Amino acid sequence: MDGIERIKAKSKEEQLEMAKNPGTPEDDLVLLSKVGNHRVRKVLALREGVSIETMLAFIENNYLKLFLSERKNLPGDIILKLVEEDNWVIREKIASHPNLPEAVIIDLASDESDYVRDALLHHQSFTEDFLTKMAQNDKRLVRKTFASSEPLPEGVAKILIKDDYWGTKVALAKNGTVGIEILTELTKDRQAVVRKALCQAPKLPNEILKALGDDENDTVIEEIFKRTDLQVEELEILSECRNWRARALVTRNEKVTIELLLKLAGDEEKRVKLQMAKRSEIPDEVVLKLIFGETSGNNIRKLILKKELSDAVLVELAKNGDNYVKKMIVKKESLPTEAVTILSQDENEEIRSKLKAS
Repeated sequence: MDGIERIKAKSKEEQLEMAKNPGTPEDDLVLLSKVGNHRVRKVLALREGVSIETMLAFIENNYLKLFLSERKNLPGDIILKLVEEDNWVIREKIASHPNLPEAVIIDLASDESDYVRDALLHHQSFTEDFLTKMAQNDKRLVRKTFASSEPLPEGVAKILIKDDYWGTKVALAKNGTVGIEILTELTKDRQAVVRKALCQAPKLPNEILKALGDDENDTVIEEIFKRTDLQVEELEILSECRNWRARALVTRNEKVTIELLLKLAGDEEKRVKLQMAKRSEIPDEVVLKLIFGETSGNNIRKLILKKELSDAVLVELAKNGDNYVKKMIVKKESLPTEAVTILSQDENEEIRSKLKAS
């Protein structure tokens, strides 16, 4: 009976005992790795003192390969072999190993899998000298990976900010440890994708927020308002921005205050007020300011007057609205008695007629 048939003839428990027995010859361990079950292979993967040749034989088995990659005391030759694996899960596990050789670190830093690169940054610590060297690496994916390293020394960030690859600067923008000087430079980057990434930075100082709010690219402005952590103070900053879209989006934000809406209801840019008029709910004070503040065109007023308005607003409009406003509100199904009385005495016969008809 040849070796592998001999191993196969043993029971599962006998195979397990062979895998555990420190006296089992390595040739038999290799045979066990080919025919043993899940429990046997797990024991084999954890065995200490086996030769490099035996470990190389072990990793021919996919289960053993996965178990072995989790060990933190693997010989360098085995690490070099495993880092070449097609399975990104194995490469991710290798990325968490301590004291990896520089060549392996660079290989993992340029890995096609985000998970592998993230695992490398999460489990390794790098000196400033090493990061400086990586910031000048000829592989752009390596530079991008280390631009995400935290904390990132200022000197390294200053090298990376000059990178011609947009991905590196996107990584810098998302790095919560870079300083205000680097963030300021990123607001001036010619590529909108970089400035958009900055809009979602972990920390967004007020001066950076203001610079982004003044951006000429509308998609950058829109990216700012995808943040869920904008507070009233930040909305006030954005309400002062040159780009009208920033001011308009402030009016649509759920955290905007009545005071800020009143301020923007007087904005010189009509499109800002038009966005405000599209709100599902508009405070009474703001409704009146928008309607009485319009001196040309009726688009904004039309949007507002079609909404359900409070009795107090309807009475005020009946008193002080112009003919267009009054013609709109007389069509409403339920006008308060006071508003009906006022409109029934209006000097404009057409308004009185429309009121009777309604």
